Amino acid sequence: MINTNKKISKSTSPYPYIIIEDFFENEFYKKIESEFPIKNDFLNFPNSKVGRMNYDTSFGDKLYSNLINKSITFKFLHDFIYGEEFMKMFLDLFSKDIENEIDNGFLKINIKNTPLNIQPYEVNGIMSKHNLKKKNDNFLYPRLDIGIGEVGYGKNFGGGGIHIDNPQRIISILFFAGGYNKMNGGEHRIWKKINNKMEIEKVIQPKPNLLIASIQNNVSFHDVNPVKEISGTRNAFYIAISCNSPIWKKIKVNDFNLKYNKNRCKLNLFYKLKRVFHNFVF
Repeated sequence: MINTNKKISKSTSPYPYIIIEDFFENEFYKKIESEFPIKNDFLNFPNSKVGRMNYDTSFGDKLYSNLINKSITFKFLHDFIYGEEFMKMFLDLFSKDIENEIDNGFLKINIKNTPLNIQPYEVNGIMSKHNLKKKNDNFLYPRLDIGIGEVGYGKNFGGGGIHIDNPQRIISILFFAGGYNKMNGGEHRIWKKINNKMEIEKVIQPKPNLLIASIQNNVSFHDVNPVKEISGTRNAFYIAISCNSPIWKKIKVNDFNLKYNKNRCKLNLFYKLKRVFHNFVF
């Protein structure tokens, strides 16, 4: 299933990320592309609580169950993602980067010694800073979301602007599965913080059978350039390896983090009072 001739390029600036071209064997990828759900499939099963893309589905949804029950290709994909081989593959690709995060005190637990749980765990929605609690029995788990993007994706969905993923995410993965003939916008963008301002570091075009994986540390700023025009749909998988506890060092509550790192920055009482006082005075 995995292409032995895939092309891998890696960067550690401004944070560790990997781009893999031709990730799947061509025959397997063509089946993914041809059997990918269309918009009407999502409209006929509007029970997803994911909300990453304009329409998406994940484990526990009727559409997802129908897909893996009727398609050998997607069943095979499901079994691969929810398996130790998949998690070990990407944990190994980022092994040195994870060690650096641990050594520098940015990772609060040593995930290299944390057991793997292959059962679907983060289901019926997305865990966030609002409902994620510290656990003593930590484990790592995978997640697979399947969805499409239309005009406006990247502005109203796809993180809604520059952001970092939720505080349990270790590795986030995007896989592109075609779906469109022409698209204006829709690129994955990597951002870098410079003097408290954001600058684009790299722009990645979502080509078929292309995979992007990144360590989601506290400076992993990214977004989607909003789709302005599209002929078809931007078909993609969002895949993640996460922990059942918040794992990253807490960040400061300030205007910058509240704007660009909102998934990890909690507005505390002191800052709320500070804002009220500022608005009252000015």
